[in-house]
Amino acid sequence: MAATETTPADRPHHPVSATIQGALALAAVAAIGDTADLSPLWGGAVAAAGALGTVLAGAHHNHGPASLLYRLSRWVTGGGWLTYTLATTPWSSTAWAGLAVGTLAAGLTAQLGRPTPRPATPRTGAALVLRSSARLATEWEARIRRVCQVEVTVTDVTTWANGAGYDVYLTLPPSGVTRAALATRAEGLATAADLSEGCSIDVRGVDGQGRSRVVLRVSTVNRLGQTIGYPADYSPRSILEPIILGEHSNSDPAGAVVREEAGLFSGKRGSGKTTLLQGVSIALGRCRDNLTWHLDLNGGGLTQPWVDVWLDGRVRRCPVDWAAPNLAEGKVMLASAIAIAKHRKASYRRLKRQHNSNLLPVSADLPQITIVVDEGANAVTDRDLRELIGELQNIGRNEAVNLIISSLRPTGDLVPVNMRKQSGVRVQMHGPDPEELAHMFGWGAGGKLSMDQLAGKGTGFISVDGSMPRPFRGYNVLPQQVEEAALAIASLRPDLDAASAEAAGPAYATRYDRMREAFAENDDEPETRTGTGAAVEPRPDPPVPAPRLTVLTGGADASTWADPLTLARRTRPATPPGAHPFPAEPRPRLVAEQIHQITAPETPVPELLQRALEAFSGDDRIHSATLAERLDVDQVELTELLRAIGVRTLPRAFMRGGEERRGYARADLETAADAIRTGAVEVPPEVADWTAA
Repeated sequence: MAATETTPADRPHHPVSATIQGALALAAVAAIGDTADLSPLWGGAVAAAGALGTVLAGAHHNHGPASLLYRLSRWVTGGGWLTYTLATTPWSSTAWAGLAVGTLAAGLTAQLGRPTPRPATPRTGAALVLRSSARLATEWEARIRRVCQVEVTVTDVTTWANGAGYDVYLTLPPSGVTRAALATRAEGLATAADLSEGCSIDVRGVDGQGRSRVVLRVSTVNRLGQTIGYPADYSPRSILEPIILGEHSNSDPAGAVVREEAGLFSGKRGSGKTTLLQGVSIALGRCRDNLTWHLDLNGGGLTQPWVDVWLDGRVRRCPVDWAAPNLAEGKVMLASAIAIAKHRKASYRRLKRQHNSNLLPVSADLPQITIVVDEGANAVTDRDLRELIGELQNIGRNEAVNLIISSLRPTGDLVPVNMRKQSGVRVQMHGPDPEELAHMFGWGAGGKLSMDQLAGKGTGFISVDGSMPRPFRGYNVLPQQVEEAALAIASLRPDLDAASAEAAGPAYATRYDRMREAFAENDDEPETRTGTGAAVEPRPDPPVPAPRLTVLTGGADASTWADPLTLARRTRPATPPGAHPFPAEPRPRLVAEQIHQITAPETPVPELLQRALEAFSGDDRIHSATLAERLDVDQVELTELLRAIGVRTLPRAFMRGGEERRGYARADLETAADAIRTGAVEVPPEVADWTAA
């Protein structure tokens, strides 16, 4: 017999033939009972036993009410007829007529007895799925078997409330397969399911369940391809809550808590990185226990809209507590932040004990300081600024002085390895180079991602504390919304606690004077800054004086700034007795050194270094022999001259013009030039006297 052939007992019965067979069997039982002279009570016993068996079988097969009622009625009527015939005689015309009528009725209503199971209530761990989702469940079991070579059991399929996708709940086999095996093939599963561009599959565990329980979050609507505006909500929040950057493909909020974790955002020009930072600034500004500082080395594009409402006199306090538009001011800002972090370690020990916490408790009276660094590539090219950022990352977490850094690329030449390692929140925006994902998230996680999962500008991947990166769409923040948020945040944000302000010293006390000069616009009609065409008189709203709208021709020049120590004596109010819970400590030396750097005149860069930088002709590296030839100087002499100002050849040879030789990096010469300008490096006479003439 073939394997597919069914036995006679397995073949389905037609309703009419089954009814006739049942009637004949009942007549045979009645004849045997009459011959054996059985008691009529046997008829009732047979009916009761059959009814009980019907109920148990119906429960096992989950039969519907109609099927169960039909089967019970057959046993009751059959048992009643058998009891009657045993009490009289099975050969009477009345008995045969009753059997015929019952058989006819059973045949006509046979459709009611078809086994139609009730929809099963989904239960975690049970292989029962809603009939409407059964097809999807079967498809996913087969798809996972085909793509991942794993036999799973789908236990439930639920549709998201927003209609953008569905969840597939499944149980892994007891063979030791982990959900990581599915996560590594998520892209393949998405392809096998023929999901639209931008849709993805997220593999997660099920909260409160064992490790064998897994849920696949399958997005079917390309949410990443839609423009999502920042919600017009500027209500107060806390830095202890996640700051929301946008939405994942399934409309879940994409964000992270930055009370302890530093952030690193990377993306090429035009990827939407600055717009994302505007959203970050709004989210941070809404926190009643956080102060936002901007270190904006990208021409002021990030900070200017926030400062404008203050320069126009429309708010009393600047929404951004401190803004540094250049390297010199950035060094002072970071030095002050380091001084604050160190001072908080000693000043708030008692507060930590009161809260029984190793982490400094933040509040509106003791806010976190979050420094947003736009264009970190410019920051790390300066050695001093890079060291300050690194030190602050190392010591600022516990004391609530945090950093969010942006960069064009996450590679080591723009972001030092330790800086990336210390960043728990990592965001990589869309770009043409897939290796950027590996540089940002590590070659293990980044190698499993693809830029094809994103939808172009404004989308990216986010990873929090080493989690698997997930695609998201950043909020689209328009200039008008930045202005609305700035007006709301100006009255919402806290003030820096007195102890921290004391630790930062005059650099912090005089920051607004330097900000006015640095961010004043060079408008054709400066009196109409609001763009309404009417002259606007700034409101004299103390204690922050209304700004002077100074027209500058090239941005602020550090050499023209007033002495910060003089400004501090003139503008800073006297500290009332007893205002601080501890004696004032001497000003940190680091802050004083940075203040000296921005007030001291620059030292001119020697001709040798200027001409050497010109000789690079836009390249980032140059062979020693080529540089000596272009400067018309002996190569050995050039090596000694450059070494005198701290410039050495690269440790490894590199290819240029088809030849592999050792040489110099442009970044090292630029660092030396900056050090000479600020007076950090003294130019020896042999370098100062060198001339091409």
